[in-house]
Amino acid sequence: MTAHPKRLGLAALASLLLCAALPAAAQSNLRYDNEYPTIGYSSAQSSDAVSELLARIAAGELELPWREGRGYLDGLLEALGIDPASQVLVFSKTSLKNRFISAATPRALYFNDSVYVGFAQGSSSLEVAAMDPALGPVFFSIPNRAGEAPQDVAERQSGRRLRCHDSYGLSGGGVPRFLLSSNLAGPDGNIVSHEFSSITSTATPIARRWGGFFVSGTHGEQQHLGNVVVHDTAMLRQLDLSQSGNQTDLSAFTDLDPYPVASSDIVALLVLEHQVEVQNLLTRVNYDLRTLLDSAAPGEDTQAQVAASVEVLLEALFMSHEAPFNGPIVGTTDYAKHFQALGPQDAEGRSLRQLDLETRTFRYPLSYLVYSDAFLALPEVARRSLYQRIDAVLTGRDTSAAFTHLEPRQRDVIRDILLATHAEFAASVSGEGG
Repeated sequence: MTAHPKRLGLAALASLLLCAALPAAAQSNLRYDNEYPTIGYSSAQSSDAVSELLARIAAGELELPWREGRGYLDGLLEALGIDPASQVLVFSKTSLKNRFISAATPRALYFNDSVYVGFAQGSSSLEVAAMDPALGPVFFSIPNRAGEAPQDVAERQSGRRLRCHDSYGLSGGGVPRFLLSSNLAGPDGNIVSHEFSSITSTATPIARRWGGFFVSGTHGEQQHLGNVVVHDTAMLRQLDLSQSGNQTDLSAFTDLDPYPVASSDIVALLVLEHQVEVQNLLTRVNYDLRTLLDSAAPGEDTQAQVAASVEVLLEALFMSHEAPFNGPIVGTTDYAKHFQALGPQDAEGRSLRQLDLETRTFRYPLSYLVYSDAFLALPEVARRSLYQRIDAVLTGRDTSAAFTHLEPRQRDVIRDILLATHAEFAASVSGEGG
């Protein structure tokens, strides 16, 4: 398939991606605008990677090429620095694009550390979600049809999409988040059993993950729900997963020609699950603590509340609840190589991005998201508390059960990596812990 020379004009693309002004009714419908007024989700100017892209476009530094079949997808991925090998394919109808999604036409997701792009064949728009340092997840719809009038479709999502992505509201106080779920689906993409449907995390056993996804890669004898297309609900009475796993070629399941790569890499799925989990907690902690600090009385001691708020995030950063693997996992693309090369690395070439894939996802279990803009945008009192707790765990002063998965040598290496690559952590703990 050859690229067409047509390009999206600068002014047009800026119009496509800029956040449209929200009507007052839409703003009032966002529960967290009422419960977290300090954040100002609906009214605040976003400062995520998509907004940075807009600035480049407005400055005349970039045009996106159009490609027949995929539209602006390839150019958008390149402009955002997203590796096409991060592609994962979802055939369950778990998106606003559900009428375009089936086992024959799965929706593709692509991601880097802060942006997620969704592509559905035949749809006139791309779905984009970005992790804004202050606002958390923000959602955009980008036209993907030749000749589309940008002013007719420009939209930052704040209504329909957030009724789904605002599901933290179920536990008191809405906070926008990214969602990953596992759902068994039929050839048409419709979910066939709620018994097998759940929102997943790194704590979810592998055997309960990836329903409704195509999954390429090998994983030994451990099983998962990926690649299972339920043609007959009788299959559910005794679900046989022995034939659906360990697939290195997905062409028997779906037509891969419409996509940039012919894969749905299992390693990319593992990284995606970890990243979404930590980013959702970063958002929750940011919302809670900024609200707390904004409402605190002068001189009020909030230290205990801050410490309690960051503890769940701390455990996620250390991957304390990750379900163990019972065999090695190998992907089918260069995604793992690309991801690990992003660093930063210490003088010995060690990095928090290094993968294990034998018994767990990462070799040194402390999240690379400690370098992210969202982490560094947490209130200073929260970062200071987190650095103190991280250092207590790594130096062995904290022997809590949540961190017993860390071997002494791992703790030492993680601390060395942080001291060499994370200036704020190094400054915060200088003179502490030896």
